[in-house]
Amino acid sequence: MAKSFQADKSCSITDSWKLNEMPVVYMENEWIKVGILAGRGSDIFEFIYKPLGLNLLLRLDKDIINPQQIFTQNRGTNTQFEDYYYGGWQEILPNSAPMNYRGASLGQHGEISLIPWEYAIIKQDKNEVCLKLWTRPLRFPILIEKELTLKIGDPTLYITELLTNESDADLDIMWGHHIAFGLPFLAKGGTVKTNAKWMEAEPSMPTQRQFSSGEKFEWPEAVSPSGIKVQANEIEASDQNPYSELAYLSGFGDDAWYSIRDAENQIEYKVTWDADTFKCLWFWQERYATQGAPWWGKAYAIALEPWSSKWTADPQHAIDRGEWLKLKAREKKSTWVSALISIPEQGEEKTSSS
Repeated sequence: MAKSFQADKSCSITDSWKLNEMPVVYMENEWIKVGILAGRGSDIFEFIYKPLGLNLLLRLDKDIINPQQIFTQNRGTNTQFEDYYYGGWQEILPNSAPMNYRGASLGQHGEISLIPWEYAIIKQDKNEVCLKLWTRPLRFPILIEKELTLKIGDPTLYITELLTNESDADLDIMWGHHIAFGLPFLAKGGTVKTNAKWMEAEPSMPTQRQFSSGEKFEWPEAVSPSGIKVQANEIEASDQNPYSELAYLSGFGDDAWYSIRDAENQIEYKVTWDADTFKCLWFWQERYATQGAPWWGKAYAIALEPWSSKWTADPQHAIDRGEWLKLKAREKKSTWVSALISIPEQGEEKTSSS
C-alpha cells in the first residue's frame, strides 16, 4: 500500500483557509495532513493519512459550527460542548463536569475548546514546519500555549505545551486531550493496544454498556454486566452490538502510550504522552445506544483520551482528595503529546520514524 504511494517529500504549512469564518491552519508532509481549527479551540479536526486520503479522526454527521455565529436558544445550559461537538481532537481545560469553582461558573469540559486561539507560524521550510497557538479563557486565570511540529519523512505530529497560572492564587485543574475516532476508519472494527495495566469501569454509565459497573480489571480482560468475559481491546464492527461505555485505564510507565488499528486497512494510530501530567486514559464508546440528546441514536464514536484524572460528578470531592492537578500561584507546567501513523507490512510494522 505505502510502497506505491508517491508524494512530494517536503513539509508545508498554510493559514489561507477559513471554515465557517473560523481561521484554519493546514500542516503536512509526504505522509500526513493535519487540519487545525485555530478559530475554535485549536481543534485538530482532520488527521489525514495521505496515501489513502483517509481522515482517521471522528466526524459526526453535523457541521463544524462557529460558536460566535450560531448559538442555542438557551445559552445558560452547561452542555454547550455537546451542542457544538462534531468529533476530532479537542484540548480541554480547566474542568470536565460542570462546576462552580470559587465563584466561576464553568460548563462541561471548560472553556478553551469553544473560543478562538491566537496563532503564529514560527517555522516554515521543506524539512520542518511549526505552529504556535495560545489562548486565555474568560473565567479562569490561565494561559495555555502549545507548539505543533511536523518533520520531513516522519508521520508524527509532535505537540509541546506550557500552562501558566497567571494569578496569585493556587489553582486546581483537570486537563485532557479529547481524541475520538469513528467512521469510516473503524467501520470493520479494530484493536487497541496500550501499556496500561488496569481498567476501571465508570459506575454512572447507562445499563446498555459493555463492562460491569464500577469494577476494576487487569487490561485487556474484563467482565460484562451479565458476567461474560470480554476482551476490552477488541472493537467490534460498527454494525454489531450497540452500547455506551466509559472506562479509565491506568498503571502506565513514565511515558504512556496507546495505539488503535483498524481491521480493514491495518492502519495504526499511536498516541504517546507525558504520564506525569496525564495519569489516566479515558476509554469512551458511544455505539448508537443513546436514543436521546445529544446523540439521538446516530453517533458511533470510539475515544481514547489522555486526562489528568478521572471524571467525577462531584469535582470538589475529587479536589479535596488530591486527584486534580495543582498549579501554585504563577507556576508554569510543561507537557507533551505526540501522534504517529504506521502501516504494517509483511507481518512487520512499517514506520518512517523510530
